[in-house]
Amino acid sequence: MEFIIGLIADLFLFFFIPESKFEKNVEKLKEEDWFVTLNEDYRYNYIIWNNSKVKRFISKSNNLNMLLIDDVEQKKFIELIKQEHLKFISH
Repeated sequence: MEFIIGLIADLFLFFFIPESKFEKNVEKLKEEDWFVTLNEDYRYNYIIWNNSKVKRFISKSNNLNMLLIDDVEQKKFIELIKQEHLKFISH
């Protein structure tokens, strides 16, 4: 079931969320030291660029703004990436 939901989410991302929005938001996040550290770790870099849940989150402007100004939201986001990585490696 989780696989089907993931597949639907990936299709949604492919057709409805412009890649440029995601990429533009990642470029803004790369100005943040905490994100650079996360993105340079190959495990988490893969999740950032390939996990539909994370890509969907980064693609939303409201989420980006929260990540840029709120330390608590940054920590939650880092936890999301770590959790998605654990899911990925456990399959």
